Amino acid sequence: MAQGDGKFLDLWQKSEKKFENQRIFDSPATTSSSSSSTLWSNFSQMSSSDQAQLMSKLSANWPFSFERRALNWPVHAGLLANCLTSSLIATRINSDMFLFDAKTKFLESVRKCPKSPFVFGVYSSGVTYYMLYQMLITPKIFSELDPCPSCLVINSIAIGLTTGVAIPMLATPYLAHYVLINRDVANPNDPHVKNLLEFITLGWEGSKPARQILPKIVALQMVVAYGAMYALLWGRERMYNTLDLDPELSKKLIADAQNSTSLKSKIFEVLRKIPVLNGFLEESPENQRHTVNSESSLLHAKIRAVRQNRSPDESPPPRPPSDQISERDNPKIV
Repeated sequence: MAQGDGKFLDLWQKSEKKFENQRIFDSPATTSSSSSSTLWSNFSQMSSSDQAQLMSKLSANWPFSFERRALNWPVHAGLLANCLTSSLIATRINSDMFLFDAKTKFLESVRKCPKSPFVFGVYSSGVTYYMLYQMLITPKIFSELDPCPSCLVINSIAIGLTTGVAIPMLATPYLAHYVLINRDVANPNDPHVKNLLEFITLGWEGSKPARQILPKIVALQMVVAYGAMYALLWGRERMYNTLDLDPELSKKLIADAQNSTSLKSKIFEVLRKIPVLNGFLEESPENQRHTVNSESSLLHAKIRAVRQNRSPDESPPPRPPSDQISERDNPKIV
């Protein structure tokens, strides 16, 4: 359960209690306006990460199916496009380096060539796309400020081209060459890379087979990124307008969001278990708040212990029996 969501709901409920006596004489339009203003004023007090997390949960539990798909499917469309383009690039490069025929059919190349360059290319492309999407797109979409549509479209296209085209073309030749030199250890037929010039040449020459399909995959990435961002912005506008016009529905959805865990949090928890990625991923807001609260509680305990002239782990001194208390400690009132 996210503490930020619960704090937000408590602030909202307390602020609404101030208007309980006034609502008897207010019109429905005035009541709706005051509730919506209370919603956005409390929402603006949250941090940007808490705002994005709360709105992500609301979008996942949104009751209108068409708008919910528009909010959640764009990231999946981008992942599918990345997997498709990276797999096409990897099979072309593998076919040229292992089968000496770059025009080998897709399924035949997957069946005959080593799987590690193909799998790693697709996997790294998908993981990098999701991380960049959550860092550059999600915070701007699910915030109180109106996003810049053209900026988001440019960012989405840049993320798709970087992770779905550039990374597979740069990484696959080196992975395939590594597999080749380790497969023929006894009879090395492929030269080892000895300097920077040979390293750059390997990447340039190894990516040549994929350049023939480069215009098609670039066009595919641009179309998918543009369409996904258009759907996401449309769904965001509909969701924010509904929250502004129906405060009672907003309160219900916020209460339901407290008991749910977003897909982003689940995936980030899995990615944090990978040692290579653990240092690049920030701790989730829930864990950050839990750590801060634990450190704050420990600090308060130490302060109280110092005031009582004892260590934090030491138990308080036993209280003497009432019959042993002197008259100086318990003077009689005359």
